Amino acid sequence: MNTAEMNTAQMNTAMRSLVIAVAVLSLGCTETETPDVADTRGKAATEDSMQNTLLAEWTGPYGGVPAFDKMNLADLRPALTQAMELRLAEIGAIVSTDEPATFENTILALERKGSVFDRVRMYYLIWRSNLSTPEYREIQSEMEPLLSAHQSSVIQNDALF
Repeated sequence: MNTAEMNTAQMNTAMRSLVIAVAVLSLGCTETETPDVADTRGKAATEDSMQNTLLAEWTGPYGGVPAFDKMNLADLRPALTQAMELRLAEIGAIVSTDEPATFENTILALERKGSVFDRVRMYYLIWRSNLSTPEYREIQSEMEPLLSAHQSSVIQNDALF
């Protein structure tokens, strides 16, 4: 291996490690917070979350639990769509800062964001694993490519990484 190939291999390894670290940090996030995106989406998300149970912050023991008794399959598609939009807006706020990237303002900020998306995704995964019906599978066939594209847009975001 020549020097250029070694540098490329090292960069690829470093990038994979960073992506894995970000994924682990975001999955391990237990802090819930309201969106602080400086646009009208934050207010709209709060208003919609009162109407769509899947967007609402979890309450109860252990830092909150899903509202299994109130979840409605008809709410899943709009909740996923809104949660993805909100997550992209939160990431946009992280990358639009004029400050140089640091662990604090990038990795930790990313870990603190996405709580709405994480909650809605949990409902999606619960339906997929335990409550799969023909109606759910129709939603899944529509949303899975969108979720995949969304995840790719996050982990391949040049400005973020």
